[in-house]
Amino acid sequence: MTARDGTKGKNRRGMAVLGGAVGAFAAAAAMATGSAITAAPAKADIDALLDPIIQPIITSLSDAIVGFDPTAAADLTSWTDSLLASLNSLDIGAALPASAEPAAALAASDPTSGTYDIPLSVQEGTEPTVDVSVDGSTPEATLVDTGSSGLVIPSTDLSLTQWFDLGFPTGISESGYSGGVQYLYLEYNDASVDYGGALTSTNTPIDVEFLSWPTSFSAGSPLDFQQFLSDNDSPGGILGIGDAADAGPSESPFQAANFSGVTVDVPQNELVVGENAGTPIDTLAGAPTPNANLTEVVTAPGGATIGSGSVSDDVDSGGVYGTIPSTIDPNDLTGDTITVSDGNTVLYSYVVGPNETPIVTTGASGVNSIDSGAEPYLNEPIYISYGGTDGAITFDEPLT
Repeated sequence: MTARDGTKGKNRRGMAVLGGAVGAFAAAAAMATGSAITAAPAKADIDALLDPIIQPIITSLSDAIVGFDPTAAADLTSWTDSLLASLNSLDIGAALPASAEPAAALAASDPTSGTYDIPLSVQEGTEPTVDVSVDGSTPEATLVDTGSSGLVIPSTDLSLTQWFDLGFPTGISESGYSGGVQYLYLEYNDASVDYGGALTSTNTPIDVEFLSWPTSFSAGSPLDFQQFLSDNDSPGGILGIGDAADAGPSESPFQAANFSGVTVDVPQNELVVGENAGTPIDTLAGAPTPNANLTEVVTAPGGATIGSGSVSDDVDSGGVYGTIPSTIDPNDLTGDTITVSDGNTVLYSYVVGPNETPIVTTGASGVNSIDSGAEPYLNEPIYISYGGTDGAITFDEPLT
């Protein structure tokens, strides 16, 4: 898929600064030529290379600002045409290697058996984060997101030296998050990542964002990737640990390193990499979206059933307070209890607190599909396993 889902955006103010990002884009374009780097002829046709990437961005930005200033939208399109024409004068032939060998996911000396405990904290009550450092960068809080796959960091996290130390990118692509931001990123496969605990992985695949833009200018929408991360209390980026087959185009660093899976254990303040050491309650195929018919029930404080329905559940640690179909309950849920079960097995249950109501969804896409949000992770360990068609998710007994 082309978008990574599951993180939030909050109200903020500011102006998007594109000049420096465009400069970085031009420099990156001189290195990256697609999903795999190959030798390029001198004075390659960069216009033809970059036009399919830039034009969707310009169209999005033009559509967003045309209502405010039609002249500015036209000027933006004209400026882009001039930029592409000028880039054609660059000689990138000597800058590119003949080929790029994929790096190993983890150094051979690093074992993938056993478990590794990484310190985990929760921001604003719903956002699990770990401190991540890439190639010696300053450790920063990074959102642990089971609703996406791949470690995505902003280019501003890296010094120029650290960025160049990553070597040549293996690709360039576009993605986005449901909070309202799209971005271009460079793909690398040889970073050294320290997670602030017992585990430091090498030759790790990462994505480095270098140009971003909003999907809309509506109130509360972020204007760039950095603001999106700040709104999510995760200036270090997004650590997507979902199975790559189910949750996006990239790959979790832990999956790439051939670990069997990851346990998000918020009650014990740990992200545990490796085999599941907990006591399973139930395991469902598909991570983080189980391929199973689950049941969601809403009950009033007195115990009366308000609504229920059969659902598929995106068990998404980055989903904040989650979603609920209007067919189950379109009302204010404060004080009600939400319970999700697999047959007779209760997977998780919680009382909705003030200002913690799931977003009510309507329409065909929201009738039988929910996002759990962070609530189940706050109450019990949940294990994301890799492998198979699209991984699996296991709900463990809480430790006492």
